[in-house]
Amino acid sequence: MTPEEKQAPGALVKSALVVGALSGGTGLLLGSAIGIIRSSHPVIFALATAGQWFALGTTFWGSRAVILNTWDAERASPRQNIYASSLAGGISGGSVAALTRGRSNVIPGMIVFSLFGCLGQMSYNTVSSSHRAALSAPDQPPTRSFLQILASKKWIPMKSLSDEEYEGLLQEKLVKVEAELALLDEDIAALKATEKVNISESLQKETS
Repeated sequence: MTPEEKQAPGALVKSALVVGALSGGTGLLLGSAIGIIRSSHPVIFALATAGQWFALGTTFWGSRAVILNTWDAERASPRQNIYASSLAGGISGGSVAALTRGRSNVIPGMIVFSLFGCLGQMSYNTVSSSHRAALSAPDQPPTRSFLQILASKKWIPMKSLSDEEYEGLLQEKLVKVEAELALLDEDIAALKATEKVNISESLQKETS
């Protein structure tokens, strides 16, 4: 769903078939999984699902490219991509519904797949614009995750640590552990010395 330049007819057909093949492959995998669980003929179910997905992908991408070409734009804007994806979703959904489920499902298919195309393109536009903004402003501080923002609040009994703070905390714990080990070594040495004294005293008593 990227912003596209005008395509030649041959390139348009090729790209539509490629998208259709990818959609059909996805439908085959999904149909195989669902067919094993729900259908008594999983192979037929998987092939039927792959065919529907191939038809949806091919008609969607082909009609979308045709719509963008008819607008005679060197490069489609994000708004134009939303319009084109919505119209293409309606065309593909309605046509596939008419072929596979009858005329009564044409209108619902057009509405549902128009919404899919619109929402999908809007989501892609949002992600793409955020990515471009991050690339154009590399000096800006990195965005914080939701957990980091939550941990920065005073009323949350947690604290978000930077790499330096975390390293310092580990160093402090390491120093404490080394100190405790040193005390244990001293205690062990004292016990050994006491044991030697007791052994020597007992030997002296036995020889006397």
